[in-house]
Amino acid sequence: MEGPPAGRESGAEGKHGLPVDHSRNGVNAQAYRRPNVTPFRERSTRMHAVSRRAVSLDAGPGTPRAGGPLGRALLALLALALAACRGKAIAEAPPPAATGGAGPGLARVDAAREVSPGIPPVDPRQQARIAEAQHIIADGAAPDRLARFISDCAGERACDVARRMALGALRTGGDRAGRLAALIEAGRAPAVRPEDDPLWPDLVQSLSETWAAANSAAGRRRMLHERDPRTRLLLAWSLAVYAASNRGLSDLTIPQRRVLRAEFMRLYPTLPAPARAQVDAFVARIDVNARGTL
Repeated sequence: MEGPPAGRESGAEGKHGLPVDHSRNGVNAQAYRRPNVTPFRERSTRMHAVSRRAVSLDAGPGTPRAGGPLGRALLALLALALAACRGKAIAEAPPPAATGGAGPGLARVDAAREVSPGIPPVDPRQQARIAEAQHIIADGAAPDRLARFISDCAGERACDVARRMALGALRTGGDRAGRLAALIEAGRAPAVRPEDDPLWPDLVQSLSETWAAANSAAGRRRMLHERDPRTRLLLAWSLAVYAASNRGLSDLTIPQRRVLRAEFMRLYPTLPAPARAQVDAFVARIDVNARGTL
């Protein structure tokens, strides 16, 4: 019995049921039907044999394995060779341009060092003042000692940080009466003008937080009879900040606001511009406030 003609595949039908001829253009039908691909089992067997051969080759004592002594020795020799080549390249490099004995990179670094000031040197006197303030705070933070320290080193730039530390401890310690007296004492520095004292705004704010309905009347009387200009300004300024705040407007009655406004007007011509602005803020608030309309 004869098979299908050459070049025709048995059982293969094309469009309209006609047999398909795969022998056109010289293509072998058998090759077209079964590409020349090694089966998976045969491929895996060959790979296993190759891996075993590689293991047997690397297992010899003379083979330079990566973790063996010979491998480490070769790596060390390679590192030495690379270092020698690098040193030779640096030695044979042309000399830097005439920029004061430095190359372009070093010249830029030197220029940056000249522009940037760097870390300023530590002032021994400043460190001594800080240590003194820390000792007072650690020894109980007595309000009178803190106030004396703040007043004594006023005008000394090396003491600015230490004074700020002492004021921070003073404004949060002790009872209200002792804190009030200590803050007024801390503001005494006849040799330093308020505008030249970097701690002055903090002193004003700290004292304004200490005023209340119970001591504001005594503060107003002391403000009028105080002879030291710096202390009188501290009292007036801090009372104005307190009176213009929400807490002050809540504490002071309408008669007390009227009296305080009249006393501020007596001192108004002698006050500096920032203190006048604070008094003006107090007057504006009580004028528009329903409870404090004069």
